[in-house]
Amino acid sequence: MMTKPLLLLAVLTLCCCIGSMDALQRNGCRCIRTIPNSIPRRIIRKIEVIPISGHCRRTEIIITRRNGSTVCVNPSADWVKVLLRNLQKPGCSKGRASSCGRQLLR
Repeated sequence: MMTKPLLLLAVLTLCCCIGSMDALQRNGCRCIRTIPNSIPRRIIRKIEVIPISGHCRRTEIIITRRNGSTVCVNPSADWVKVLLRNLQKPGCSKGRASSCGRQLLR
């Protein structure tokens, strides 16, 4: 009779421990170095901007290419600023993403 509540408590405790371990995995900056050259907009799948935090004292921008590889880019590079500015324009939805990066270096 008492074993079911104890088992449920043990399972919930285990789930909480596993969830908190995932949150603690990132112990520092994810980008060790950045690439110097621009990336064509047509091969970018995802752009992740990680702001300054307790884990890293600088803003990091990680680009995932269509082939699945990831690279870190310099947030202060001109081509990165243009890319982010173009993606923030109204009408720059997922369906029209290719037209949003036309000003970028190819």
